[in-house]
Amino acid sequence: MTSSVPALSVRWLRVIRLLLFAFCLLPFALARVSAHEPITTKVRFNKEVVRILQRSCLGCHHPGGIAMSLATYDEARPWAKAIKEEVLNKRMPPWHAVKGFGNFRNAPPLVQREIDLLVNWVEGGAPKGEDTDLPATPLYSDDWQLGKPDLILKPIMGSPIVADEDGIWTITTATNLPEARWLAAIDLRPGDQRVVHCAKFYLVGGRGPGAGGQGITDSTSQLDDSRSKDDALPAGSGPRPTAHGPCLGTWMPGQKTVALPEGTAQLLPAGARIAVKIHYRGTTEEVRDQSEVGLYFAKSPPRKLLQEIAVSDAEALIPAGAAMHPVKVSFTTQEDVEAVALRPAVSPLITSLQATVYRPDGSEEVLLWTRGYQFDWQPTYYFKRAVLLPKGTRIEVIAYFDNSDDNRDNPNDPPKSWRWRGLTDEPLCAVIIAKARATSD
Repeated sequence: MTSSVPALSVRWLRVIRLLLFAFCLLPFALARVSAHEPITTKVRFNKEVVRILQRSCLGCHHPGGIAMSLATYDEARPWAKAIKEEVLNKRMPPWHAVKGFGNFRNAPPLVQREIDLLVNWVEGGAPKGEDTDLPATPLYSDDWQLGKPDLILKPIMGSPIVADEDGIWTITTATNLPEARWLAAIDLRPGDQRVVHCAKFYLVGGRGPGAGGQGITDSTSQLDDSRSKDDALPAGSGPRPTAHGPCLGTWMPGQKTVALPEGTAQLLPAGARIAVKIHYRGTTEEVRDQSEVGLYFAKSPPRKLLQEIAVSDAEALIPAGAAMHPVKVSFTTQEDVEAVALRPAVSPLITSLQATVYRPDGSEEVLLWTRGYQFDWQPTYYFKRAVLLPKGTRIEVIAYFDNSDDNRDNPNDPPKSWRWRGLTDEPLCAVIIAKARATSD
């Protein structure tokens, strides 16, 4: 009898140890069960989801691209819940324009039905599907979107891009055009897609016939070259100095390359040079980029000339600590024109921007309302149809700025007061217009 008591104690001690061990393993077991959620959807990655990603996401999210790849099931599955959250909150694909205000032909193609399919796939267990259902065509192409350009420029990087360091580089390259040409579209093909995040193209100058202002935007053709870019200009004055010449376009991975409407073009003077302002994102190693710029020329002289109205106030002050500070500027057209696109300037302080036109007949129209800015994503918004702006139309732009501690993108801690000219050399909003070209041009 006396020997059975220790044996019983040892037996119970072993049981207790097993129970404690099992209890310690319980969280891992539950995690394993949750990782294999029951399949409750008919939506499959290889059939529906990959095709949605192909149209709307793989421009950035492809192997070797600027963001993590979502091209295969094994790559996308760990990001399933993040995909659901991003598309439901309309953060991806990036697009600041609020639906219902302006109709744009370069808007991301993700529609509500596709959002519903993605959410259904995630909530239904994110199944893979059959390999035989995968698209037969390549999921992604890094070729020129509009076909081979008429002229390819190869700007030369002077220094390598430092590892793990963001930066903006401006590289100027010669077109070597012996005569003026009409530009219908401009594109960029990144040399290293891991680091090239976005780009803007500017016309620097030219020589010879045709370089006397034709096609040069209002924001430069009316400038006095002797005036410093820091000279004050009255509110709403429109034209003001910039660090470069007129902007020829913008580029971002995954965004459509947009050709100008038929019969409309910009003039590239003979001998023009083009400045390419590229935002690079650092990677794990030092790299040298060799991106290419593609120029597409109009086949015949255009009927309409593309120009730019810069709506801005260089002296607008955004006070330190202001959480919702408005800046309102306007410009009145002096002739009949058509709005082809809008290019709002974006700073870390802007939270929303609205551009509205008030026509002489009393009608008004909101051309663009943007909010939820991502500072490093700055598209040009091209209208599906040009918007008529008769002579005397007032273009009003109102932007709201958050210069408080609550703005996580605020570059200053503590916040400090800014004038617009201190934030950027871009206008608050550039209205890209087309107007009839004089027959003598």
